[in-house]
Amino acid sequence: MCSVIITHVYDWREGGTEQTVLAESVDRMTNRRTRLLRLFLLVGVPLLVAIGGAVFWQTGGRYVSTENAYVKADIAQISAEVGGEVVNIAVRDHDAVKAGQVLVRIDPEPYRLALAKAEAALDIARMQVETARASWRETQSELGEVEAHATFLMHQLQRQQALAERGVVSASTLEGAQNDAAVARDRLNVVRRRLERVLTTLGAEPNVTTDNHAMVRDKIADRDRAALELARTTLTAPLDGIAVNVKLQLGEQVKPMSPLFVIVADHRPWIEANLKETELTHVHVGQQARVVLDTYPDEAWDGEVASISPAAGSEFAILPPQNASGNWVKVVQRLPVKIRLLPHDNESTLRAGMTATVDVDTKRQRSISAALGRLFGRANARAAEGGSK
Repeated sequence: MCSVIITHVYDWREGGTEQTVLAESVDRMTNRRTRLLRLFLLVGVPLLVAIGGAVFWQTGGRYVSTENAYVKADIAQISAEVGGEVVNIAVRDHDAVKAGQVLVRIDPEPYRLALAKAEAALDIARMQVETARASWRETQSELGEVEAHATFLMHQLQRQQALAERGVVSASTLEGAQNDAAVARDRLNVVRRRLERVLTTLGAEPNVTTDNHAMVRDKIADRDRAALELARTTLTAPLDGIAVNVKLQLGEQVKPMSPLFVIVADHRPWIEANLKETELTHVHVGQQARVVLDTYPDEAWDGEVASISPAAGSEFAILPPQNASGNWVKVVQRLPVKIRLLPHDNESTLRAGMTATVDVDTKRQRSISAALGRLFGRANARAAEGGSK
């Protein structure tokens, strides 16, 4: 019995030793894992965050994005260039139209009458020019006759004076010759003035063609203006597109230059992205862009930068900002950037005014060395300024 007890005691001691060794081994492994986890948390996690931040910073300036972007299209404003009553409307709202298609007709009768009157005035002016030319020729012939008669009377006066000096001719005969010569000179001056007046009527150019005369050209202009106004009573489409906001009614009176409706061209629309001036540093024409419309969030368009506006949008406002005033507040300006959309298969319909999100790929890669160089350069500049003071 004693041997059995000793054996049990021995077995219990051996088992206790093994459990102790196992527990110590587990503690060592736990401590090692704890140290590794602590090392990872203290060193590894900050290092990963720093690397991730550096990668994000280096690639973060490549894309320029904005939600201030809209679909734009060519829009033609249809206006009445002459006033009158609308007698025909050949288009309805949202109808497709072709360039040259008749849209609206305004009552042409008043303008036909005006054209007829202008043509009559033109014919009268032509007759007046021809009459003046005939009068000039007649007066010129009369001038030659009067000059010849005056020359004859002057010679007669000279002969009478010579005879009077010799006492052959009486004083009354000499006075009659002198009177006849004076009358001839006066008539000659009258005819000359009449010829000058007729020549002035002909514009100092008696051989000018009738239609080149100033008075006739004026009437031709009136005739052409009347014909133009008559032609403008018929409004045609300037381009292919869709008629929008057609609210005219038959019999409605329209005024000259009053807008009637618009035509949205069926040319391919584009995107106008209004980017901040601080985002345009590395944006250039020809760069690739990605466009997503709010209407079609699952569809993306490829595009490219077509142009950048030379002026900020505030410069075209009705009331531009007065930056030279005393209450100036700095506001970051936006400049319109035109994005040309590239076609793709089964693309959705684009409509003017839709909002979009634009991402422009500037291909820019930030450099840590360049950033550090700028940082040290600023520090050196500040130090130099402090030393100079």
